[in-house]
Amino acid sequence: NAQGGVREIIIREGHALPAKEPERVNISGTIDTPARWAENREPIIPQLRSHMTVDRQNMRIELVEDERSPYSNILVGTMTLSDKFKEFGINGGKYITNFEMANLFKMNRSFFETKAVCMELVSKLKNLKANVNRQIEASTNDRGNRRELMDQVVQHNIPESFKLTLPIFNGTDPQEIEVEINVDADDLSCTLISPHAKDLIEQMRDEKIDDVIKRVKAACPCIVIIEV
Repeated sequence: NAQGGVREIIIREGHALPAKEPERVNISGTIDTPARWAENREPIIPQLRSHMTVDRQNMRIELVEDERSPYSNILVGTMTLSDKFKEFGINGGKYITNFEMANLFKMNRSFFETKAVCMELVSKLKNLKANVNRQIEASTNDRGNRRELMDQVVQHNIPESFKLTLPIFNGTDPQEIEVEINVDADDLSCTLISPHAKDLIEQMRDEKIDDVIKRVKAACPCIVIIEV
């Protein structure tokens, strides 16, 4: 019966939509993901039932919203080395042949100071010449004592260092870093090392993580932040 001035009644037939459980949000992104979530969802975040953990060693931050709920939201931010940085294998400890190193440089010459510098390195790697001088001293006696000494000097024509300009982390601007080529004396295989890059990684990591912590504290001051 239509009442109160209602002139039209609509009757729907068929099945209603099935009831569904709410879905939790589980997002992984760049290191500032938890900060962006906190800044945009601050009015609805139950701050006293939420927490954030900070793992500097693994460059990872995790924000858990409504921690005791089976549908708690989890926001993860990470810092990952750029694909190009990993392609060069800087500080990775993996040795490759001098020919493989030359081809790696040749295919990535845009990351060097100049193409001329790159091609000079390529030429020297392909024509690697090394002099290995070994002096070995060994002695034993009948009382089981033994002494072994080896003095080895390797001389080659590879420059001590050069510079690359490339992003260290995904999503960051390119940085100029000083790089050295380590040559294995036994088989002349090569790897790249950079104390400069290691220092930059630690510096950038701490700056980015500290900025995220600051932003979350400003947006949601009651969220517990724990360093692990």
